[in-house]
Amino acid sequence: GQTHRRRISIGQNLYPLPTVLYGRSVHQLRNRPPTRNHEHRYKNQIKMKTFKRIALLLVAGFAGLCATSAQGTAYAEVMNRKVAALDSVPPTEYAILAADFSRIAAVEGSDWMAAYYTAYCRIIPAFGNPSEADRLCEEAESMLSKAESLGGDLSEIACLRSMAASARLLVNPQERWQTYGAESGRQLAVALEANPANPRAYFLQAQSLLYTPAQFGGGKDKALPFAEKSVSCYAAATVSPAYAPHWGEQQARQLLMLCKAETQE
Repeated sequence: GQTHRRRISIGQNLYPLPTVLYGRSVHQLRNRPPTRNHEHRYKNQIKMKTFKRIALLLVAGFAGLCATSAQGTAYAEVMNRKVAALDSVPPTEYAILAADFSRIAAVEGSDWMAAYYTAYCRIIPAFGNPSEADRLCEEAESMLSKAESLGGDLSEIACLRSMAASARLLVNPQERWQTYGAESGRQLAVALEANPANPRAYFLQAQSLLYTPAQFGGGKDKALPFAEKSVSCYAAATVSPAYAPHWGEQQARQLLMLCKAETQE
Protein backbone atom coordinates (compact mmCIF):
# COMPACT_ATOMS: atom_id res chain seq x y z
CA GLY A 1 0.00 0.00 0.00
CA GLN A 2 0.98 3.58 -0.46
CA THR A 3 2.26 5.37 2.55
CA HIS A 4 0.82 8.81 3.16
CA ARG A 5 2.91 11.23 5.10
CA ARG A 6 1.23 14.12 6.88
CA ARG A 7 3.02 17.43 6.85
CA ILE A 8 3.16 19.21 10.15
CA SER A 9 3.02 22.97 9.93
CA ILE A 10 5.13 25.17 12.13
CA GLY A 11 3.38 25.81 15.41
CA GLN A 12 1.18 22.69 15.13
CA ASN A 13 1.26 20.53 18.27
CA LEU A 14 2.91 17.19 17.78
CA TYR A 15 0.95 15.95 20.74
CA PRO A 16 -2.30 17.88 20.82
CA LEU A 17 -3.98 18.06 24.19
CA PRO A 18 -7.30 16.41 24.51
CA THR A 19 -10.22 18.77 24.74
CA VAL A 20 -11.26 17.18 28.04
CA LEU A 21 -8.88 16.06 30.78
CA TYR A 22 -10.00 14.55 34.07
CA GLY A 23 -13.45 15.86 33.58
CA ARG A 24 -12.31 19.47 32.92
CA SER A 25 -11.89 21.29 29.67
CA VAL A 26 -8.44 22.59 28.69
CA HIS A 27 -9.80 26.12 28.91
CA GLN A 28 -10.82 25.52 32.50
CA LEU A 29 -7.40 24.11 33.37
CA ARG A 30 -5.58 27.05 31.84
CA ASN A 31 -7.73 29.61 33.62
CA ARG A 32 -8.09 27.93 36.97
CA PRO A 33 -7.23 30.04 40.06
CA PRO A 34 -3.69 29.66 41.49
CA THR A 35 -3.20 27.00 44.09
CA ARG A 36 -1.43 27.48 47.41
CA ASN A 37 1.77 26.11 45.91
CA HIS A 38 1.61 28.69 43.16
CA GLU A 39 1.02 31.48 45.63
CA HIS A 40 3.91 30.29 47.82
CA ARG A 41 6.26 30.12 44.81
CA TYR A 42 5.20 33.60 43.70
CA LYS A 43 5.82 35.07 47.17
CA ASN A 44 9.26 33.45 47.29
CA GLN A 45 10.14 35.02 43.95
CA ILE A 46 9.09 38.44 45.24
CA LYS A 47 11.17 37.95 48.39
CA MET A 48 14.23 36.94 46.37
CA LYS A 49 13.93 39.99 44.14
CA THR A 50 13.57 42.21 47.21
CA PHE A 51 16.62 40.64 48.88
CA LYS A 52 18.66 41.13 45.70
CA ARG A 53 17.69 44.79 45.52
CA ILE A 54 18.60 45.31 49.19
CA ALA A 55 21.93 43.56 48.69
CA LEU A 56 22.74 45.73 45.68
CA LEU A 57 21.85 48.87 47.63
CA LEU A 58 24.03 47.79 50.55
CA VAL A 59 26.97 47.05 48.25
CA ALA A 60 26.58 50.40 46.48
CA GLY A 61 26.27 52.24 49.80
CA PHE A 62 29.34 50.51 51.23
CA ALA A 63 31.34 51.32 48.09
CA GLY A 64 30.28 54.95 48.32
CA LEU A 65 31.19 55.06 52.00
CA CYS A 66 34.64 53.64 51.26
CA ALA A 67 35.16 56.16 48.47
CA THR A 68 34.08 59.03 50.74
CA SER A 69 36.33 57.80 53.52
CA ALA A 70 39.30 57.52 51.17
CA GLN A 71 38.61 60.98 49.80
CA GLY A 72 38.34 62.39 53.33
CA THR A 73 41.64 60.76 54.31
CA ALA A 74 43.42 62.19 51.26
CA TYR A 75 42.00 65.65 51.98
CA ALA A 76 43.14 65.49 55.61
CA GLU A 77 46.65 64.43 54.57
CA VAL A 78 46.98 67.31 52.13
CA MET A 79 45.62 69.82 54.62
CA ASN A 80 47.92 68.61 57.39
CA ARG A 81 50.92 68.98 55.10
CA LYS A 82 49.97 72.44 53.86
CA VAL A 83 49.08 73.80 57.30
CA ALA A 84 52.35 72.46 58.73
CA ALA A 85 54.16 74.40 55.99
CA LEU A 86 52.77 77.65 57.43
CA ASP A 87 55.16 77.24 60.36
CA SER A 88 58.21 76.53 58.21
CA VAL A 89 58.07 79.02 55.33
CA PRO A 90 58.39 82.83 55.50
CA PRO A 91 55.35 85.01 54.77
CA THR A 92 56.92 85.95 51.44
CA GLU A 93 56.10 82.43 50.25
CA TYR A 94 52.52 82.49 51.50
CA ALA A 95 51.29 83.40 48.01
CA ILE A 96 52.18 79.87 46.88
CA LEU A 97 50.36 78.34 49.83
CA ALA A 98 47.38 80.61 49.20
CA ALA A 99 47.15 79.27 45.65
CA ASP A 100 47.41 75.69 46.97
CA PHE A 101 44.66 76.22 49.54
CA SER A 102 42.50 77.92 46.93
CA ARG A 103 42.76 74.89 44.63
CA ILE A 104 41.95 72.58 47.53
CA ALA A 105 38.90 74.70 48.37
CA ALA A 106 37.72 74.43 44.77
CA VAL A 107 38.02 70.63 44.77
CA GLU A 108 36.72 69.98 48.31
CA GLY A 109 33.82 72.39 48.38
CA SER A 110 32.18 71.11 51.55
CA ASP A 111 34.85 72.01 54.11
CA TRP A 112 35.45 75.62 55.19
CA MET A 113 39.04 75.35 56.36
CA ALA A 114 40.71 75.42 52.94
CA ALA A 115 38.96 78.72 52.18
CA TYR A 116 39.89 79.96 55.67
CA TYR A 117 43.58 79.23 55.15
CA THR A 118 43.50 80.82 51.71
CA ALA A 119 42.35 84.01 53.44
CA TYR A 120 44.98 83.65 56.16
CA CYS A 121 47.74 83.37 53.54
CA ARG A 122 46.49 86.56 51.92
CA ILE A 123 46.23 88.60 55.12
CA ILE A 124 49.65 87.87 56.67
CA PRO A 125 51.67 89.23 53.69
CA ALA A 126 49.41 92.30 53.62
CA PHE A 127 51.01 93.57 56.83
CA GLY A 128 54.38 93.85 55.13
CA ASN A 129 53.14 95.12 51.78
CA PRO A 130 51.02 98.26 52.19
CA SER A 131 50.74 98.86 48.45
CA GLU A 132 49.06 95.48 48.00
CA ALA A 133 47.23 95.33 51.34
CA ASP A 134 43.83 96.41 50.05
CA ARG A 135 43.86 93.91 47.18
CA LEU A 136 45.08 91.05 49.35
CA CYS A 137 42.50 91.76 52.05
CA GLU A 138 39.68 91.99 49.51
CA GLU A 139 40.68 88.55 48.19
CA ALA A 140 40.81 87.30 51.78
CA GLU A 141 37.34 88.64 52.53
CA SER A 142 35.94 86.79 49.51
CA MET A 143 37.35 83.51 50.86
CA LEU A 144 36.14 84.25 54.38
CA SER A 145 32.62 84.79 53.04
CA LYS A 146 32.89 81.39 51.39
CA ALA A 147 34.13 79.81 54.62
CA GLU A 148 31.22 81.35 56.51
CA SER A 149 28.71 80.10 53.92
CA LEU A 150 30.07 76.58 54.46
CA GLY A 151 29.32 76.75 58.17
CA GLY A 152 32.79 77.75 59.29
CA ASP A 153 33.69 78.68 62.85
CA LEU A 154 32.42 82.25 63.24
CA SER A 155 34.93 83.08 65.97
CA GLU A 156 37.91 82.02 63.85
CA ILE A 157 36.56 83.82 60.79
CA ALA A 158 36.02 87.01 62.81
CA CYS A 159 39.63 86.86 64.01
CA LEU A 160 40.87 86.93 60.43
CA ARG A 161 38.49 89.73 59.57
CA SER A 162 39.92 91.72 62.46
CA MET A 163 43.44 91.07 61.17
CA ALA A 164 42.44 92.16 57.66
CA ALA A 165 41.04 95.42 59.03
CA SER A 166 44.27 96.02 60.96
CA ALA A 167 46.36 95.40 57.84
CA ARG A 168 44.29 97.93 55.88
CA LEU A 169 44.55 100.39 58.76
CA LEU A 170 48.36 100.32 58.62
CA VAL A 171 48.32 101.53 55.01
CA ASN A 172 47.52 105.00 56.35
CA PRO A 173 46.84 104.99 60.11
CA GLN A 174 45.94 108.65 60.40
CA GLU A 175 43.30 108.54 57.70
CA ARG A 176 42.04 105.01 58.26
CA TRP A 177 41.97 104.77 62.04
CA GLN A 178 38.29 105.56 62.50
CA THR A 179 37.16 103.15 59.79
CA TYR A 180 39.41 100.14 60.07
CA GLY A 181 40.36 100.55 63.71
CA ALA A 182 36.72 100.38 64.70
CA GLU A 183 36.12 97.43 62.35
CA SER A 184 39.03 95.50 63.80
CA GLY A 185 37.70 95.97 67.33
CA ARG A 186 34.17 95.07 66.29
CA GLN A 187 35.33 91.79 64.75
CA LEU A 188 37.24 90.87 67.90
CA ALA A 189 34.06 91.43 69.90
CA VAL A 190 32.24 89.09 67.49
CA ALA A 191 35.00 86.49 67.90
CA LEU A 192 34.86 86.55 71.69
CA GLU A 193 31.09 86.47 71.76
CA ALA A 194 31.03 83.44 69.48
CA ASN A 195 33.72 81.66 71.48
CA PRO A 196 34.89 83.16 74.81
CA ALA A 197 37.70 80.57 74.96
CA ASN A 198 39.28 81.39 71.58
CA PRO A 199 42.97 82.09 72.37
CA ARG A 200 43.55 83.86 69.04
CA ALA A 201 40.94 86.49 69.86
CA TYR A 202 42.68 87.34 73.15
CA PHE A 203 46.08 87.35 71.46
CA LEU A 204 44.91 89.82 68.80
CA GLN A 205 43.28 91.99 71.46
CA ALA A 206 46.49 92.04 73.50
CA GLN A 207 48.57 92.86 70.44
CA SER A 208 46.24 95.69 69.47
CA LEU A 209 46.31 97.22 72.95
CA LEU A 210 50.07 96.94 73.29
CA TYR A 211 50.68 99.02 70.20
CA THR A 212 47.86 101.49 70.79
CA PRO A 213 49.00 104.75 72.46
CA ALA A 214 47.95 105.19 76.07
CA GLN A 215 45.94 108.30 75.24
CA PHE A 216 43.74 106.13 73.03
CA GLY A 217 43.18 103.47 75.64
CA GLY A 218 46.13 101.19 74.96
CA GLY A 219 49.39 100.36 76.65
CA LYS A 220 51.28 97.44 78.14
CA ASP A 221 49.24 97.36 81.33
CA LYS A 222 46.03 97.12 79.30
CA ALA A 223 47.46 94.40 77.08
CA LEU A 224 48.83 92.19 79.86
CA PRO A 225 45.53 90.61 81.07
CA PHE A 226 44.58 89.68 77.50
CA ALA A 227 48.01 88.19 76.83
CA GLU A 228 47.74 86.08 79.99
CA LYS A 229 44.25 84.95 79.05
CA SER A 230 45.43 84.05 75.56
CA VAL A 231 48.27 81.85 76.80
CA SER A 232 46.00 80.06 79.28
CA CYS A 233 43.41 79.42 76.56
CA TYR A 234 46.07 78.02 74.25
CA ALA A 235 47.14 75.62 77.00
CA ALA A 236 43.58 74.40 77.48
CA ALA A 237 42.64 74.22 73.79
CA THR A 238 42.10 70.93 71.96
CA VAL A 239 42.84 71.03 68.24
CA SER A 240 40.71 68.69 66.14
CA PRO A 241 41.29 67.91 63.36
CA ALA A 242 45.02 68.49 63.34
CA TYR A 243 44.74 71.11 60.59
CA ALA A 244 42.12 73.17 62.47
CA PRO A 245 43.16 76.77 63.29
CA HIS A 246 45.85 76.75 65.97
CA TRP A 247 48.22 79.51 64.90
CA GLY A 248 49.50 82.23 67.22
CA GLU A 249 50.54 80.35 70.35
CA GLN A 250 54.25 81.08 70.07
CA GLN A 251 53.56 84.74 69.28
CA ALA A 252 51.17 84.97 72.26
CA ARG A 253 53.85 83.69 74.63
CA GLN A 254 56.37 86.16 73.25
CA LEU A 255 53.82 88.94 73.63
CA LEU A 256 53.16 87.96 77.23
CA MET A 257 56.89 88.06 78.02
CA LEU A 258 57.11 91.47 76.41
CA CYS A 259 54.15 92.79 78.41
CA LYS A 260 55.56 91.46 81.68
CA ALA A 261 59.01 92.82 80.99
CA GLU A 262 57.75 96.28 80.16
CA THR A 263 55.35 96.27 83.12
CA GLN A 264 58.18 95.48 85.56
CA GLU A 265 60.36 98.30 84.28
